Amino acid sequence: MVLLGPPLGSLLLAPDGHNRFWPHDVSEHLVRPEPTEHARYLLALLGPLLLGVVVAMARRLPVPRRPVAVLSVAGRVALVTWIAAAVVMQHRLTYDASYVGYAFRTVYFTPAALAVSLAIAAVCAALVRRRDVVERLARMGPERARTRVAGFALALLFVATWLLTAFNTDGSIAGVNVNVWENLPFWFDESFAVLNGHAPLVDFHAQYGQLWAYVGAGVMALLGTSFAVYGTTMLVGTAAALIAVYATLRRLTGRSAYALGLFLPFVATSFFMQAGPLENRYGPANLSSLFPMRYGGPFLLLWLVVRRLERRPSRPPVALFAVAGLVAINNGEFGLPAVGATLAALVVGEQRRSAGAFARLCGSALVGIATAVLLCSMLTLTVAGSLPHFGMLATFPRIFAVEGYGMLPMPQFGLHLALYVTFAGALVVALARTAADDDKRLTGALAWSGVFGLGAGAYFVGRSHPHVLVDLFSAWALAIALLVLVTARAGFARHRRWPTVAELLVLAGFGIAVCSLAQTPTPWSQLARIQHPTPLFPGAEAFPGAKRATVAALTHRGEPVALLMREGHRIAEDLGLVNVTPYANQASMLTVEQWQETVQALRRAGGRQLIASQDRLLDEQVVWLVHRGYQLQLQRNDIGITQFVMRPQR
Repeated sequence: MVLLGPPLGSLLLAPDGHNRFWPHDVSEHLVRPEPTEHARYLLALLGPLLLGVVVAMARRLPVPRRPVAVLSVAGRVALVTWIAAAVVMQHRLTYDASYVGYAFRTVYFTPAALAVSLAIAAVCAALVRRRDVVERLARMGPERARTRVAGFALALLFVATWLLTAFNTDGSIAGVNVNVWENLPFWFDESFAVLNGHAPLVDFHAQYGQLWAYVGAGVMALLGTSFAVYGTTMLVGTAAALIAVYATLRRLTGRSAYALGLFLPFVATSFFMQAGPLENRYGPANLSSLFPMRYGGPFLLLWLVVRRLERRPSRPPVALFAVAGLVAINNGEFGLPAVGATLAALVVGEQRRSAGAFARLCGSALVGIATAVLLCSMLTLTVAGSLPHFGMLATFPRIFAVEGYGMLPMPQFGLHLALYVTFAGALVVALARTAADDDKRLTGALAWSGVFGLGAGAYFVGRSHPHVLVDLFSAWALAIALLVLVTARAGFARHRRWPTVAELLVLAGFGIAVCSLAQTPTPWSQLARIQHPTPLFPGAEAFPGAKRATVAALTHRGEPVALLMREGHRIAEDLGLVNVTPYANQASMLTVEQWQETVQALRRAGGRQLIASQDRLLDEQVVWLVHRGYQLQLQRNDIGITQFVMRPQR
């Protein structure tokens, strides 16, 4: 990693000058390419795979006992030291002013939570040593149908309680947490762009969900364009994804009670609060860009994978990989790792392992992905009369990951390395289990969670903000839950013996997840927030209405315009305008080329007006527009918009 990172980064990941950034952003150090860091992470991904292969091979080869014993002890000491240092470092790590403008610290798990987690680990370790407990669990008969239904009902009720924190109406949205308010227009207007006549992968660059934009637009076309309708659509998708995880855990454990015991901490950790207060929080549950746009498809894939491994069908998994292809097309950041995770799970979980079986599996994957491409093509042909331009999938990955806009340096040591070890552990355990006749469903699920977590971890490697690390907690909690199941089965098989060091660490991680249940919202506090919102700032309720009224006064129905402000596509849809902007809003237009694309779209449509947000408008952008034939016509400082009109041709 140290030696090969710089040359590999320069060879594969160095910026190629495809995008030109504004001088202001460059001078403010908003553009920071990280080819060496990214290359080193790619090399780090090989470590768990190579270790897992070595462990799997060691079971079949005669290995001297003394070297193995020495390496085993050294490995345990190193593991404990590594995890302890990573956890302690969260209390000492200071993020400098380049992150948010001032130095700060982020403590995810307090000393009290750590103490409780260790206590939970000790109690669990003591229980598995008791013969009476093990025998009582072994005597449990098959689960009844009504118990299974009750388990699903309780899981859904718990999910719905958490999702109340993300539900809003057009009235309550003015009082949401400021972090939710700032993120809202990026994903909200993707669906309104579709309603307004755009098509992702054709003439619109969706930043988060290429296909979820169609889902949101379709539901709003049927039920109305209120925020409650859109929010409910996204929350139903999130609930379905989480229930798929519960169904997976129930299949693996065989008991609803066991599945709930793993599922409830998983949900609480997945929705770990990034900023408070508790009654009006900001976290993954509030971000449609995470749930369901990033996590929804992958969690559905996990359920389908475990279901296939349980039923062991003889037909090729073409349909499964077709779903995986759609997940990858929707969002590459989490979708591509999910495709790799699905392939890895089937490789280690299928009964037949040979070069021919692997070749047939890869062939099924290619056919399935081709089917996904065909389905996506049929969708865009139906909606927009055009084949998709799959090169548009690289628009934002190139701007952020390759060109380095908004990237932040990753701390050398911190809690993120504990997450890396967890994902690595899940993958290594899965590969080690392939040599034994263990539960193939659990083996496949472990491989899936390990590969998915390691792949999704690239999201934090790029923008290494402490809030972004929380976005990975759901994948981390899933890996912990699966490792707890492995630990429990090992403990029941050899009761009266203490768990190993690694198993105790797994139980402590589960204890941390259990502590997240303390953040569970109360339904009455959320109902009060929705019914009686506290405005973010004076006049917040009237702010969108004032902008809409101003745009209405400057335009006429059916006019093509470029509305770059917040919720520009929604305003255009409400007023009957044609917003030609191929991006969600001005904050997504980070390069000169994106502005050029927008101006060209306006000219092709015959439009003359471009209305932008003042707080996002740079001086060099004003000069750039003037040089291209636009003049400043109106400034409304009270609502923060600026109007540009094309000068008459002489």
